[in-house]
Amino acid sequence: MTAADFRPVLAQDALSGHSVIVTGAGSGIGRAIALRLLALGARVTGVGRRAETLEETGRMAGADAAYAAEVCDVREADAVEALVARVGEAHGLTGLVNNAGGQFFARAEDISPRGWQAVVNLNLNAVFAITRAARPYLEASRGAVVNMSLSPVERGAIGMSHSLAARAGVLAMTRALALEWGGQGIRVNCLGPGTVLTPALADEAHAPHVAKLVAGVPLGRATSPEEVAELTAFLISPAGALMTGQLIQIDGGAHLGVPVNMLGEDGA
Repeated sequence: MTAADFRPVLAQDALSGHSVIVTGAGSGIGRAIALRLLALGARVTGVGRRAETLEETGRMAGADAAYAAEVCDVREADAVEALVARVGEAHGLTGLVNNAGGQFFARAEDISPRGWQAVVNLNLNAVFAITRAARPYLEASRGAVVNMSLSPVERGAIGMSHSLAARAGVLAMTRALALEWGGQGIRVNCLGPGTVLTPALADEAHAPHVAKLVAGVPLGRATSPEEVAELTAFLISPAGALMTGQLIQIDGGAHLGVPVNMLGEDGA
């Protein structure tokens, strides 16, 4: 099976009546998730830093889609809390997808304190702030959180100590919140996509490095944004009602394979 062979499996109305916030909805995986949730009947608030890309997601969904674009830097805790309150009070909130993130690749000794903090702020601190702000609304709806991680979060990767430290923090937080909030009916899960060929990855990594990553995947191919979107929708939907505290690797078995080296060098 190739990525082109992928077919959606959830019923068309699987998310009817749902209200979901998706961060990083202006491109790549976040856009694919927003579009899939909309197609399944959800109201989606797409969050990002660029109005034009968020609005393009809305145009791709169609004029009838229940979609709202919200320009917000997820690193700004006060702005995030205000955004969540607006959405929660207006429409309720049944789902939160923490997809926004990013990194650069470097050896640990070459990462400055400022570089380290920037990556941790975006990939960990921002996720905590928006998730905490969403809790009262998710409790009212017995809703779900899906946190986006990375395939090598548990085994490590060369050139990603800062990013994986942050993502490992998200995984630990995911499991802690699953325990703390389970009694409130809130489910919290984490996805570990493999190599997803998005424009963001093209900007972050050199093409030969990416090709080598894909070649090392046991199932022999990259992960498509649509596959990540379908699994995200499943976890938010009633079909995922007993799923919480999980790290689900959607990577073709890449987490079992050779070490990830984002620096393109031979050996460690």
